[in-house]
Amino acid sequence: MKQRGLLYKLIFLLIFVVAVALLTYYLVSMRKPPAIEQPREVVKSFSFQEAKDLEEWDEKKLSRHATKYEVAEDQEGKHVRAVGENSASALYYKEKLVYSRNPFISWKWKAVKFPLHKKKENLKGKSEFDFVAQVYVIFYARFILNSEALLYVWAEDMPKGTTGHSPYTEKVKILVLESGEPDTWKKEERNIREDYLNLFGKELDKDVMAISFMTDADSTNSTAEALLDDIEIGYLPTKEEGKIDLEEIEAPRLPKVSSMKKLSQDSSEETTDDTKKGGSHQISK
Repeated sequence: MKQRGLLYKLIFLLIFVVAVALLTYYLVSMRKPPAIEQPREVVKSFSFQEAKDLEEWDEKKLSRHATKYEVAEDQEGKHVRAVGENSASALYYKEKLVYSRNPFISWKWKAVKFPLHKKKENLKGKSEFDFVAQVYVIFYARFILNSEALLYVWAEDMPKGTTGHSPYTEKVKILVLESGEPDTWKKEERNIREDYLNLFGKELDKDVMAISFMTDADSTNSTAEALLDDIEIGYLPTKEEGKIDLEEIEAPRLPKVSSMKKLSQDSSEETTDDTKKGGSHQISK
């Protein structure tokens, strides 16, 4: 009987050791490694210091007269000066940004003179659809007419945070970032994926194809002026999986060596006793 009890103890010990090993393996394999924040990556930046800095940009004329864009200097430094006189044209720069990598755009701008609206400013009508400053993020499409875009505008009277779509197409979603406050520099940074989700109501699934900025005053037959500088595009920090530190994982404790030795000694003593008892029985027979 004691031999059978010893066997049970050894089997239990073996099962326990195997269970501990399996549990430790499970903890190591299933535990999520610590997140590592990746640095902010700037793909392209524009600091307009010379006239040639505008040569990287192409122009799209949108009315009979083109807005005038130039690198100007004043007491605050150099920047792009945009003056629209009954005009509308946009400067655009082509650059691919991968949608899955958390793209961003940042810039600073100043409203100098707002276009003259005779009616209350709004996003719905075409008749006076002019803004002192606009920044576009344009997304890839196989056919250019199917392209979607985010449009950030500086309005004169509309509240910040006002949203809508262009009166020309629902594929262009508008967000009013600034309102009023002329002659004040404002710094902007936008998470493109978040803005796309909020304005289009769906996850971004297409790359950025180009960015653009514009000042226009053709619909109001008036004059508008704005300043723009320090444009950056790239990718915001993301968190990636790091390596597992095995030392941080506390595995279940195995039986102490002293306990195993004691069990072994007890087993030897029991075996010896059983042998002796078995011998005495044979002699008595």
